[in-house]
Amino acid sequence: MFDTNMMLQGFLGMITPFSMLLMILGVAIGSIFGAIPGLTGGIAIAILLPLTFRLEAIPAMALLIGIYVGGAYGGSIPAILFGTPGAPEASVTSFDGYPMMKKGQGGKALKTALYASCAGNFFASITTITMMMGLSRLALMMNAPDYFGIVIFSIVLIATIGCKESWIKGLIAVFLGLAAGFIGGDPITGILRYTFGNRYLMSGLDLIPVLVGLFVGSEVLAEAGIIHKRETVSVEEFKKNNKISKEEIRACLPSIFSGTVIGSIIGALPGLNAAVSATLNYSFVKKISKNPDSFGQGNIAGISAAESANNATAGPTLVPLLTLGIPGSGTAAIFLGALTIQGIVPGPTIFRDAGDVVYGIFFALMICTVLLLIVGRVLIGGAQYISFIPTEILNPIIILTCCAGAFSVNNRVSSVFILLAFMVIGYLMRVMKIPTLPLLISFLLGGMMESNFRRALLLSGGDYGIFITSKFSAFFLLVSLGMIVYTVLQQTILKRKK
Repeated sequence: MFDTNMMLQGFLGMITPFSMLLMILGVAIGSIFGAIPGLTGGIAIAILLPLTFRLEAIPAMALLIGIYVGGAYGGSIPAILFGTPGAPEASVTSFDGYPMMKKGQGGKALKTALYASCAGNFFASITTITMMMGLSRLALMMNAPDYFGIVIFSIVLIATIGCKESWIKGLIAVFLGLAAGFIGGDPITGILRYTFGNRYLMSGLDLIPVLVGLFVGSEVLAEAGIIHKRETVSVEEFKKNNKISKEEIRACLPSIFSGTVIGSIIGALPGLNAAVSATLNYSFVKKISKNPDSFGQGNIAGISAAESANNATAGPTLVPLLTLGIPGSGTAAIFLGALTIQGIVPGPTIFRDAGDVVYGIFFALMICTVLLLIVGRVLIGGAQYISFIPTEILNPIIILTCCAGAFSVNNRVSSVFILLAFMVIGYLMRVMKIPTLPLLISFLLGGMMESNFRRALLLSGGDYGIFITSKFSAFFLLVSLGMIVYTVLQQTILKRKK
C-alpha cells in the first residue's frame, strides 16, 4: 500500500536544514497570527503564499504546514487570556480556559492547551496516512441526504447533552441558532431571507461576531458591577498554582484520546470543520464526566477536550483534498492553490505522480507538532502573567479586542453591532438558564443542513423517502430519534421523582 521509496524521499526532504528552518519560521508566524483575534493561520498562509512561488514543492509545503500547525494552536491563547478566541475553532477552549484564567491559573490552562494540541495533532497525523484511503472512499460514497443525517445527528447530540435540565430550553437554543444561520441568501435560489431590507445582512451573519458576543461579551456583561476581591499571591505560589499535577494529566488523557478520534473523523469529512469536532468532543467528555457541572467553571479536561479535537482535524482535513481534490475547509482550499502552483494535481493518482510531496506533508505535520512544543512554551512563558491585571482594567480591554476582532472580519461597523446584539442575547440566555452551546452548533451547521436537505429533494424529485432509503442518512436519523426519546423520557422520569 505504501511506497517506501517515496516515503523516504518525503522524510529526507523535510529534515534538510532549509526545510527545518522554514518549518520553525512557519510555526512561529502561524502561532502569532492565530493569537491575534480576527486573524487566523489561513490568513497567514494566504499572505505568505506568494513566497512559495520560487521554492521547490517540499520546502514550500514545509513553510505552509508550519503556519497551518501554529495557527491551529495560536487561537487558544487569546481564548484563554481574554475569552476572545483567535479563531472559531478555539471558541470551545474559552469555556473553561477563561474561567481558569480568572482564577489565576492562566499558565496551567495555556500549558494544557499546548500539550493537548500537540498530542491531538501528532497522533492524528500518524493515523491519517493509514486511514487516508478508507475515509476518502467513505466520503466519496456519501451524498446529500447522508450529510443531512450527519448534521441532524450533530445538532441533536449537542442539544440533548448540553440541556440535561430541560430539553425544551435546548430546543429553544437550537431554533435560535438555526434562525440566525438562515439570515441572508437562500443557498439554492439566492432569495434574501430575514434581512428586513438591511443590505448588511444580505451575506448573512459572520461567525466571529456571533461567537464572541455570545460567549465572551455576555460573560463581561454578567460580571459588570461585581467587585472582585483580589488576593495577593507571591510569584512562587503563582507558579505552584500553575503546575499541572499527575492527577490532572490522568484526567486529561481520556479527553485527548477521544479528541484525536473525533477530530480525525470529522476532519476527513468535507464540509465539517474544527469548531464542530471541538464542540462534539467537549460535549462527549462532559457527558461521561463524573462531575459535569464543573465544565464551564474551569475544568482542565474541558480545555484538553477542545484543543485535542480541533487540532486533530489539521491532518485529516487534507485527506479529501489530496485524494479527491475536494478542499474540506477554507485553509485546505488555499493548499489546493499552493499545490497547483507547484504543478501537483490532487486526486486518486497523486501518490503515483507526487508521492514524495504527499508523504512529506504528513511528516511535516508531525515535525511541526514537535517544534510547536518549543515555540509554544516561549509564547506562554510571559503570557501567563496577564492574570495579574485587575478585571476592571482587563474587561474594557476585552470588549475593545472583541470589537476590533468583529470589525476585522469584513471591515464593516455592522459586524460590531451584531457583536453587541449577541452580547445581549447571550446575557439574557444566561439569566434564563438557556444553554448557548446548542445555539452555536446549530448556527454553524444550519446552512449545511439546509443546502443538503434541498439538494437531496432535488435529486429525488421531491420524494422525502430518499432520507430513509439512503443507508447512512437512515442510520444517523434513527440514532438522533433515539437520543431525543431517551432524553425526553429521562428528564420526565427525573421530574416526577423530584
